[in-house]
Formats: sequence, structure tokens, C-alpha cells
Amino acid sequence: MKSKHLVIMGLAMSVFACQKRDLAIQSAQIPPVSELSYTLNGDTILLSWKMPAGLDGLIPVVSEGASSKELASNSTTYKYGIIETNKEYTYLVKLKDGKGNLSLGELVKFRREGAAPIKDASGEQNDNGVLLKWTLPASPVAKIIIKIGGQTIELAGTATSYQVNNVPIGTYNISFVTNNSAGQSSNTVYLPFKVGATAVAYIGKYADSLSLLSTGDDDEVAAAKWLFANYSKSRYISFDNVKNGVVDLSQFRVIWWNYDLETTKDLPSVATDAIVVSRLKAYYQNGGGLLLNQFAVQYFWTLGRMTEPYFMGFDQGTGFNNPDTWGIGVKINRKHDFSTHPLYKGIAMTTQGDGRVTFPIIGPGWKENHNAVIIRIPEYLKLEPNDNDAAYNKFISDNNIEWLGQWDGIGDYWMAGVMELKPKGSYQGSAIYIGIGGIEWKQNFTTNVYQSNVEKMYKNAIDYLKTK
Repeated sequence: MKSKHLVIMGLAMSVFACQKRDLAIQSAQIPPVSELSYTLNGDTILLSWKMPAGLDGLIPVVSEGASSKELASNSTTYKYGIIETNKEYTYLVKLKDGKGNLSLGELVKFRREGAAPIKDASGEQNDNGVLLKWTLPASPVAKIIIKIGGQTIELAGTATSYQVNNVPIGTYNISFVTNNSAGQSSNTVYLPFKVGATAVAYIGKYADSLSLLSTGDDDEVAAAKWLFANYSKSRYISFDNVKNGVVDLSQFRVIWWNYDLETTKDLPSVATDAIVVSRLKAYYQNGGGLLLNQFAVQYFWTLGRMTEPYFMGFDQGTGFNNPDTWGIGVKINRKHDFSTHPLYKGIAMTTQGDGRVTFPIIGPGWKENHNAVIIRIPEYLKLEPNDNDAAYNKFISDNNIEWLGQWDGIGDYWMAGVMELKPKGSYQGSAIYIGIGGIEWKQNFTTNVYQSNVEKMYKNAIDYLKTK
């Protein structure tokens, strides 16, 4: 028994000795940085260090949590913000040479003490004013300081909203900072906000609003009635109005095309007319917001904002009777959770046993199921299998999008059905793509028990695009 213990100890010492020799060799190849330190200046941290003497061309690699960033060769500083209050941070700095060899890492740890910040900041423009809202943190605060443009506003620590009047047209980065009773400040919370036109246009192929309401598809009509009832500065415009130049598109903050027919998925010829496309493209490129759903999502390709011929999944026709509840999944591949995106504000979510996060969108009954979604994404990108993170990263990077939703039963990267298209290149406007067929404005032969989720989602989309 004693001899067995000696053998085991000998093996362990041998393994440890091998590991030690490997580390020593690695360290000898590339010396680590020295004198690693940090300075906290407001919301920003500045890391600094010294490079090993006599060596050139080494690349510092700075890691914080799961993220890493390679700096320019021979860099001796790294700046990062925003540093949150009351959170532990650990930064690891290594050096890499041209062959990929890494030095040992040097660590720095710190915690920024301070007041808890506000949460869920949002803004809503009303004429030339902005109504700001937020949620207070769990820890009490003594005061809240807001900055917008040249204005500084100081409020009691119990305030949860504030109306700012006479805000000039422009783009703002509104900031919120709290102070606690000890005089410590929180990290800054920023709310990007654009003050401009406030009207919303509901666009379509019908000559005027009366033609829309009398001859349009029931889903188009239901959505139009909801919009006109909830947004006083909304109006219907036709593609012919755009072509003939009788409507000034710059007066609209958002243009919504709800193209949802039982007869065809094809775009109407007037929408693809060269003059119409040119004018709507200019509107979008100059910062206008677009909300396109169902078969209208194809227009992103017509306008040139989307260019890759991805595999598309379309479903057409009058539909069918179905006893199930259908929903949307907002945690893409069970990793990327967008349940807190402004598009889903106020919608109750359910975390499923396998990690999916979902919410219901249509109940039992007749379903038209007019899908207009991007499918087989990893296959198209030649980055299979369907749960390959490289496919997700390439898809969102190539298109500068937030991949916000898919059918609730999908747990990988196979399909994208709800997206935010952020400004890209010459396209300075923001847009929302809603192509999941379960999102209907009028469920035939019954009342959708989840209609409120449909309405919340579209209201959130319009209000969000009005801040961009």
C-alpha cells in the first residue's frame, strides 16, 4: 500500500514538473508586461503597463470576462468605458508575437463603488418636447441628474419621469447619473435620441384611405384602424402619391408598410417603380425609419439595404384551422437574449425548460401563417451546423442587424424572423423587419387572445423608431 502511494506521488510530481517546465519555456519565449496598473476617470478606466525591454512588435491582448481585444503592437495603454458601479472587474493582459506565442498574463482587479444607476431609460417625442421615463434602482438614490443638449436637470431621487420642452431638432445622447446619500455618483446611462418629425405614414397600394378601408385585406385594415386611433399624427399615403411627388416624405418619422395579402406575396408594380424606389430609398438613406412586415420585408432588397440572396421561407394562401398557440422565441440559439429589447417592452416572457425564452403571439383558431422569413442561414453561409456561432456572428456583422426573434420552437440559428436593421453605409435610417407568420393583425373567425401582444409589439416598434 505504501509503495502505491509513492508511485502516485512520483507520477504527480513528474506531471507537475512537466507543467512547470512548459510554463517556464513559454515565459522565457515572451516575457510578460510589468507594472500593470489602472486609473479610473469618471466612467472610463485607463490600463497602463511597461513592455519588456529589448523586444519589438509584440501585440498586447486585453481580456475582460469572455471578451478579448488585440491592440496595436507595442501599445502600453488601453482605455475602456463605461465602467459600471458596484461590479467586479478583472482585466488580463498578455503579449503575443508574430508566431502566435503568448506570454504569461498579468491581472488587475477592481470594483468601482458608487450609487446604483437608473434602468430602462426611454423617451417619447411630443411635438417639440421629449417625455423621459426610467425605472429606479433597488438601492435608494438621493438625486438624479439628466443632461440633454446644453441643459442640466437635477431631480429628486424618487422621480421616474420628466418632460423636457422646446428641444431643437437634432440628435442627442441624453445622459442620466444618480447620486446616493454619501455623495457618490453612478455610472452614466445614455439614451440616444433623435428629435425631428413626429408623423407616421401607413403606406400601401390603395389610392387613398377610403379605398384601403373598403377594399384592403382584413389584416391591413385592422392595422390601419389601430394606427389612426392611437397616433394622432398618422396618415395614409399611397405609392402613387410618392411617385407623383404630392407627398413630402421628410415630414414622416416612420413609414410603415403592412403588406399582408391572401392572394399573392409579390410586390405590387407601383412599389417597384424606379421613381418610387428612388424616393423611398432617399428617405431611408437620409435617416427615415421603416417598419416592414410580412411580404413587405422583400422591399429591403429592392431598396438595396439587404443584398445577399438568402434562402427565404414564404407561406401564402387563405390559411387553415389550428388548435395550438404559436409564439416567438427571443433568445437566439439559447445564447443571445433580446427579451429586454425595446421592441418587446411590456410583453411577458416565459423561460422554457431547455433555455428558450418565448412569448405567445396567436391563440387557437384560424391562422393565415404568412411567413416571410430568412431560413437555412448557416447552410447559406457555409458555416454549418445550425448552432455554429460563426454563422450568427457573420450574419449580424454582414448586415449590421440585431437578430431579435424567430419561431418559438427553434433553438439554433436556422431562421431569422424579427430583426432590427441598424444604419449601414449610406443608409442612415433604422428599420424593423417583422416576417413571422404568426403575427397577424386580425385572426379570422375569432378574436386572438394574444392580440395585446401584437399591438404592444407594433407600438414599441413605432415608438422605438421615432427615437432614431
